[in-house]
Amino acid sequence: MRTRAFTLIELLVVIAVVALLIGLLVPALGKARRAGREVKCLANLRSIQMGQLAYCDDYKGWLADVGLPHGGTGDPRLSFIYTLSQYFGSLPRAYDPSSTGEDYFTPEVLRSPGDASRFWLGREGGQQDAGSGVWRKTSYGMNNYLSRTYNPGTSEREPFDRLMKIPRPAATVQFLLMTEAGNPTTGAPDFAVSDHPHVENWGNATQGPVRASAQVSIAKWGGTPRTPAGISAYAYLDGHAATAPFGRVYDGQTRNAFNPEGAF
Repeated sequence: MRTRAFTLIELLVVIAVVALLIGLLVPALGKARRAGREVKCLANLRSIQMGQLAYCDDYKGWLADVGLPHGGTGDPRLSFIYTLSQYFGSLPRAYDPSSTGEDYFTPEVLRSPGDASRFWLGREGGQQDAGSGVWRKTSYGMNNYLSRTYNPGTSEREPFDRLMKIPRPAATVQFLLMTEAGNPTTGAPDFAVSDHPHVENWGNATQGPVRASAQVSIAKWGGTPRTPAGISAYAYLDGHAATAPFGRVYDGQTRNAFNPEGAF
C-alpha cells in the first residue's frame, strides 16, 4: 500500500499556521514577562516602604533621609538605601556604598527588574568604573518633599520629615523610580545616580511630564513616555504600592501626590 505524502500546498499551509501561532504566542509571552517584572518592582517598593514604617516605629515617627545628590557622590550612608537596609532584609556584607572594593554589590530589593541603566557598575551590567566614585546604587528614589536635607524649602511647615506631619499618608508618595538615563546633552549621570528628584522644579501640569522625565522614570511600566499617560510604580506612606499614570500623581505644583500640602 502506498503511503500518501504531504503535498507542497499542505506543507505551506502547515508552515503558515505554525508561523501564525508563533506570532500570537511571542507577544503574549512578552506581556507576561513584563507583567512579572512589574509585580516584582511593586514588591520591591512595598518592601522598602514597609521598612520605612518599621523605622518610624523605632524612631518616634521620623522618616529616613536621602544622601545622593544628582551627579555627585554625596554620602550614601545618610541615604535610605543604608538606613532602611536592616528593615527590608538586605543589609549587604561589609556594606560601604562608597567603597571601590570588589565586595560592594547592590541589594536585589534596590534594583527594579529590567533596569538597564548604563550607570550601574560594570560587574552589575553597567558601564561605570568603581574608581569613579559615581555610579547607580538604587533604581528607587525618595520624594524630596519628605527629606530633611534636600526639601524644596517652599513651606513654613517643612521639613515634612515625620509621619505625624503628613496629613494624608495614603495619598502621599514616598518612593518612586529614578530615571535610568543621563543628561541627554552632556551625557553626565545626573539623576540616574541620585536617590531623590527635585519635584519643586517640575512646573505646571503641562510642563510636568517632560521635566519630571529628566529626573524619574514616569513610563517604566507602560503608557506614552513624557506624557501624563506614562505609567510607573509608586510607594505611599501608608505602606501600599501601586502603578499609576503620571497624570494621576502630578497635576501641577499645588496638586500632586508628592507635596504633603497638596496631596490629592
